[in-house]
Amino acid sequence: MLSSHLLAVSLMSLALAAAQGSDNCPELPDTGVTMGEPVPMHPEHIPGGCSDFEILVARGTSEPNYEAGGGKFGIVVGDPVVSNTTLKLPGARGYPVQYPASADIVGGTIRGSLDVVNRLRSQAAACPNQTFSLVGYSQGAGVMHAAAKDIPIHLYSRIKSLVMFGDGYHRLGDVLSRFPVGLNSKVMQVCADGDPVCDRDGECVFYHLTYIRPNYINSAVDFIIRGFNG
Repeated sequence: MLSSHLLAVSLMSLALAAAQGSDNCPELPDTGVTMGEPVPMHPEHIPGGCSDFEILVARGTSEPNYEAGGGKFGIVVGDPVVSNTTLKLPGARGYPVQYPASADIVGGTIRGSLDVVNRLRSQAAACPNQTFSLVGYSQGAGVMHAAAKDIPIHLYSRIKSLVMFGDGYHRLGDVLSRFPVGLNSKVMQVCADGDPVCDRDGECVFYHLTYIRPNYINSAVDFIIRGFNG
C-alpha cells in the first residue's frame, strides 16, 4: 500500500514543482493559508447516532477548518458537496475524516485511512440501514485510495459512491488509479483541465484550487445522489 502511495506522492510533487514555473498560470489567490500546516480537528463536528446516508470527506492539504465556521469538511470541496447534497437529501449528513492533512502525507494517509475504515465499521454495525459515500480531495483522495484497500468486502454494498477530486493517482493511469473490484465501478474522477496533480498535461497549480466551481460540485452531487437512489 505505502509503496504505491509513495510513487503517487513523488510524481505529484514533481508535477507541482514543474507547474509552479509555468508562465501561463493565473496568479494564486492570497488565502493566508500556510501550505503543509496541519489542520486542527474539532471533535464536536463528528455526528452521532444514525442517518440514512453519510458522506465521509477527506480534505485537501491544509484546507482550513475555521473555529468560527466554514471548512468543517474543507472549504474547496467538502463544504459545498455536503451542503448541496443535504439540500436534496434531507436524511444525509457529512463526516469530516479525522486526519491532519499536513505536509506529512504518508503519516497523514495512514491516520486518515484508519479513521475512514473505523468509521465505516462502527457506523455500519450501529446503523444497519445507513449507506455511505466517500469523497476525497487532493491528499484526501490518497487517503480514500489507502482506506479502500482495507474496507471489509461485506461493506462494499453499503458504499454507494466514491468521488475523487484532483486525485494524484488519476495521473498515474488506469491500472494504478483503480479502486478494488467491487468499488471501482462506483467511482467518479473529477479532474480539472490543467490541474498538474491529476492531469498529465497540467501545468498550472491554480486549477487544482478550482473544484469549488459549480460545474464540478453539481456534477459530483448528482453522481452521489444517483448512487444513493440506485
